[in-house]
Amino acid sequence: ETTTDGIPASLPFPKSFLKKQLLQLSLSRWQAQWDNGETGRSVYSIVPKISNKQLHWSRECIQFATGHGPFPSCLKRFGLHSTDYCGCGEIGNSLHYATRCPLTLSYHHKEPSPQFIVHWWKSALSRKLSRRNIDNLITFLATNEDLIKSQNTTPSHIPA
Repeated sequence: ETTTDGIPASLPFPKSFLKKQLLQLSLSRWQAQWDNGETGRSVYSIVPKISNKQLHWSRECIQFATGHGPFPSCLKRFGLHSTDYCGCGEIGNSLHYATRCPLTLSYHHKEPSPQFIVHWWKSALSRKLSRRNIDNLITFLATNEDLIKSQNTTPSHIPA
């Protein structure tokens, strides 16, 4: 039994127990919102379980994982570019630049098979050396935006 301002007060549980219960309830609600959310699905496939632990992703890695970066596919969505095609003629998204684009060959990762795409994303963003390469790729793309964006919007430019 404790006292508050001289008035006896009893708590049925220790404060530490109540704190732990509130934390578990908060994490449970957060996980339910993450599981049932409509946004962030690209990151959800990589990180399906919420956690209080920091991922240590750089700004560039976040741009890479979300697709919100110096990619024509993103820039077009926001009206910042007329086409979502890369200068090489393919759709310019993060996976394209990291695996297939001839303009970013020195930053390439091995292209994943469709059945291993989720594992590839998790692996690419969990290894320190891979994250550093992604950082360098995004920096290159941001610095050389004119090189990687397609200027041609005619149908003949669109690959078959």
